[in-house]
Amino acid sequence: MYRMLAKKVLKGLGINPKSFNEKVGGWSIRRALSQNGLYDLVKGLRVIVPDISDQESSAIETFNDFWEFKRRALQSFQCSLMLKGLKYFSPGRIAVADIGDSAGTHMLYLRKLAGDDYDIDSLSVNLDPRAIKKIESRGLKAAHCRAEDLSLRGEEFDMIVSFQMVEHLHNPAIFFRRLAKESVYNRLVITVPYVKSSRMGLHYIRQENSSEAVFAEDVHIFELSPEDWSLLLLHSGWRVKYQKIYCQYPRNWPVISRILRLYWRMVDYEGFWGVILEKDTSFSECYQDWKD
Repeated sequence: MYRMLAKKVLKGLGINPKSFNEKVGGWSIRRALSQNGLYDLVKGLRVIVPDISDQESSAIETFNDFWEFKRRALQSFQCSLMLKGLKYFSPGRIAVADIGDSAGTHMLYLRKLAGDDYDIDSLSVNLDPRAIKKIESRGLKAAHCRAEDLSLRGEEFDMIVSFQMVEHLHNPAIFFRRLAKESVYNRLVITVPYVKSSRMGLHYIRQENSSEAVFAEDVHIFELSPEDWSLLLLHSGWRVKYQKIYCQYPRNWPVISRILRLYWRMVDYEGFWGVILEKDTSFSECYQDWKD
């Protein structure tokens, strides 16, 4: 609703919404990257994977320089979390699963950024056969299955990462519960869109009210606040060990930051919440009616 309203207001003022968003959004992200010390990492990611135009099937038609920069900025935050997650393990072979991987990009990043200390053995998981083809074309291992069913495959992983995926699940509690039941899973690294107050997603109904076919990759079901995600995680067997909010705007200028926060809430998301999780089933075992 807010995104549609923003477009109408800009058009009413004779301003091209696309051009406006690229200028304002680009400036905002550049300042945010500098404030978070991620600017150099963005440059490094471009060297590792020069082309990310096929990162998401739904974004191929709208790919441009701004989309690329915005996506790289978020990926730099995600990579910083993965590298922090690796520090919980001793150097050597590390088995990593990327659930919801759309193109193999993050596993290519991690293999390079981990350096000689860690030998990354990766598996990329996705329900979309289009993603599986892209991942395998890059020489990476891929599994065509639902995120909720990964634990049923019986494979062992030291660390599982998942970026902007759990908000697409119909039952994220079951997903986390199944992973927690497997003793071989030690750490999870996830990011989700940051919202201050929890809400249902389903934007394809909210904004378009269309009967056209949509895919799981394009639909958010639950968009929860960090507090509510943390509760659901504890209920499902995981405790937040480390967390950080990456905002798509600089936070050190009181007035400008407030304006940019409202801007991002209208056109996209204010930012993204990233966490490193450790297994803690003390609460999940209290609940007696799991159907798994």
